[in-house]
Amino acid sequence: MRRRALILWGLLTMASALHAHDLHQSTAEVEFNATTKKLEVSLSVFVSDLELALMRQSERELSLEKTAAAEVDAEIQRFLVAHFVVKDGAGKAAEIEWAGRKMEGGTAGDPAVTLYFEVLLPGGITGVALSHTVFCDRFADQLNLVHLRSGAQSAELRFMKGDAAKGLGVGK
Repeated sequence: MRRRALILWGLLTMASALHAHDLHQSTAEVEFNATTKKLEVSLSVFVSDLELALMRQSERELSLEKTAAAEVDAEIQRFLVAHFVVKDGAGKAAEIEWAGRKMEGGTAGDPAVTLYFEVLLPGGITGVALSHTVFCDRFADQLNLVHLRSGAQSAELRFMKGDAAKGLGVGK
């Protein structure tokens, strides 16, 4: 057990040292589809940040390029359930449906990945709140931006460490 902890500590230290960017930000495009009653989400993050978060969560080495896709996707879904939480009007966490991911280019040599998923909201968007804490436990200056659309209405939300859940105030 001690050896496993030392190996994990070493992996996390190496991953932290390889961290290639000073910008700690995620961006999400979220659209409420009134027909399917789902939030359609595309969340863009730096690959290095995501891999580090997944290694911490799983306590083993993971790579978006080298680890089996099914294993990585399962860990990403676990991560999203904990850090991108949508609660319906009754305060119940809504179900996330995984759609996939796509590697993107990045800044300063650090590639990004876009995560695609949907959040089922059978009761619609009224009274719904989002808690978006992706990487907030890792970076004190983490900023998570959300551009939300519902029909012709739109809103911009910003989440930082310590922020409470925010209502999705469009489409009412």
